[in-house]
Amino acid sequence: MTQFLESHAQQLAYLPTLAHKQQRHLLRAFWIFTLGVLVYEIFLTETQSLLSNFIAVIITIAALLPSYLWCSGRAQGMPIFPFFALTFISTYAFPFITNHPVVVTYSPDSQLIAGITVSGFLGLGTFVWFHFVKSTPKAPAYYRALDSKKSDLLLLLVLIIGVLFNLANNGGWLFISDGLFSAVRSAVLGLNALAAFVLAYRLGSNELSKWQSQLFIMLMISQMLTSAIALVLVGATSTFIAGIIAFIIGRKKIPALPIVIVLVCLTLLHYGKADMRAKYWSKTTLVQPWEYPAWYSEWLGYSFDYLNKPDDLRKEDKSSLAERSSVVQMLLLAQDKSPDTIPYLYGKSYSILPQLIIPRFLNNNKIRSHEGTSILNIHYRLQTYAQAQTTTIGWDLLSESYANFGSFGCAGLAIFTGILCGQSTRWSTNAPILSAQSLFSVLMTTFTFQTEWTAGVFVSALFQSSMIIVGIVLFLMRTYKVVTVIAKPQKTQVKW
Repeated sequence: MTQFLESHAQQLAYLPTLAHKQQRHLLRAFWIFTLGVLVYEIFLTETQSLLSNFIAVIITIAALLPSYLWCSGRAQGMPIFPFFALTFISTYAFPFITNHPVVVTYSPDSQLIAGITVSGFLGLGTFVWFHFVKSTPKAPAYYRALDSKKSDLLLLLVLIIGVLFNLANNGGWLFISDGLFSAVRSAVLGLNALAAFVLAYRLGSNELSKWQSQLFIMLMISQMLTSAIALVLVGATSTFIAGIIAFIIGRKKIPALPIVIVLVCLTLLHYGKADMRAKYWSKTTLVQPWEYPAWYSEWLGYSFDYLNKPDDLRKEDKSSLAERSSVVQMLLLAQDKSPDTIPYLYGKSYSILPQLIIPRFLNNNKIRSHEGTSILNIHYRLQTYAQAQTTTIGWDLLSESYANFGSFGCAGLAIFTGILCGQSTRWSTNAPILSAQSLFSVLMTTFTFQTEWTAGVFVSALFQSSMIIVGIVLFLMRTYKVVTVIAKPQKTQVKW
């Protein structure tokens, strides 16, 4: 059944175009953040030379430019590419000023070339992306969208299922094959990311009832706690970041207190994570729900033990934590070795992509999504084939592109990324938050925080999650026809 919706009505929640006052608020926050980062990079670090500070600064400026364009209102729609670019500050800029033990082994010339490569990649990507988002597109004739009232209950149910899945997985209650488990896990993670983002946006825009708001906050906390039981904080962190971003977009304000509280908690857990892994990862460990208090108590105990260490040992541990977020060393390796010592891959790690879109339950011999990562590590002699099957040394999209085609590969990736993020953003600009267009843009936004994904992992995750959205579009959404009605604002109504 086709529903009719005037193009200026607000009965369906929309991704907003920021008002001038709201732009100024976000732009002020942007400049405060920018000033803080640049002061840290220039004055508060001890580097071997000023060149390291210069490289970090030029990468940071290139990474912040898309955010400036969005916060100032020059770029429209969801900030997919701005968030993607921001990740380069921690993964590429900071390692140059924190004396990363691998980065400092490369010559100043190699470091400068890497810095120029990253800055050029971000600059070209920003140029392409901005072409798509500098103006608002014409609204389509139809939208496929979820009904707002019914979708809130559905999305809350999705979060409940996600928490139950984590409980069952942590406790060893799932008895399904590896292939089916992978498909179910991907479906649950994809749906939970969408649900968390949409509900956080609706919470920020005051569109949830009081009990729905309280239940959503409880489920988000439960989701993070049950996800972190596996001693991997990436899932909990990604869930929190996605929710905060959506809330900020909806409320147009930054919730400083919740951010500080969660960051303190995640930092404490991060300090004790290594000791917990050393104790429990060497054996299969199942954790039942009633054991969670003791589990987190032990975890925090290791964290406080870390805080009580002498300053020199704490500094060493802190450095090792910062090193784990870096991927610039992989780009430096590829640029140092290729093509003189080790030839380019010429698309070898990309050749597996068609195989990754086949569901595992249809192909029991399907290759791993991390096969591309293994190809890179074996090619650059970081691992043997046997080692690559059990452990993974992370690469990212930019380093992979250079390993395949050199600087031309980086330029090609910048153009592809700019087009993908730009078109996804433009497609969803001024679309209802519960429309097919917006859900896909939400999915793309959640992917921007995955800093150690190669093309194989990205394509596999994107395809699986997109199939979930296709299912939602076909079976749960209804068609809304956009009809422009010329009338006074106070008399505009929606025909249902």
